[in-house]
Amino acid sequence: MAFELLNPSGLERPVGYSHVAKITSGKIVLVAGQAPFDVTGAVIGKGDFVAQFQQVMVNLRMAVEGAGGRSEQFASLTMYVTNVEAYLANKKKIGAVYREVFGNTFPVITLVEVKSLYNPDCMIEISGIAVVD
Repeated sequence: MAFELLNPSGLERPVGYSHVAKITSGKIVLVAGQAPFDVTGAVIGKGDFVAQFQQVMVNLRMAVEGAGGRSEQFASLTMYVTNVEAYLANKKKIGAVYREVFGNTFPVITLVEVKSLYNPDCMIEISGIAVVD
């Protein structure tokens, strides 16, 4: 792999993410924020956080594959959600959806609650940095 995921001692035990991604080789691929849009631009899962999360995961995979990479090559993800409580209430379902696309690779992840996203029907948007070898 073109990067190494690290969890240095002295930091809290991460659950579902890593603290550090050390890039060792490869090409950096920046993926714009992916929202729960289908190919026509329609919002998938209006009002359903898990359905929206699943569509975003699919979109991230398609984006990185379009650059010649694989989903497990994401070194970093930034998640923007309009409701952290909805995220926390669905952690188990979200974890299962995540593993369907990313397997057991848990990159550096930052979760940020925002007032709103570009489309008011979107509850989540995720951008990422992949390292493709």
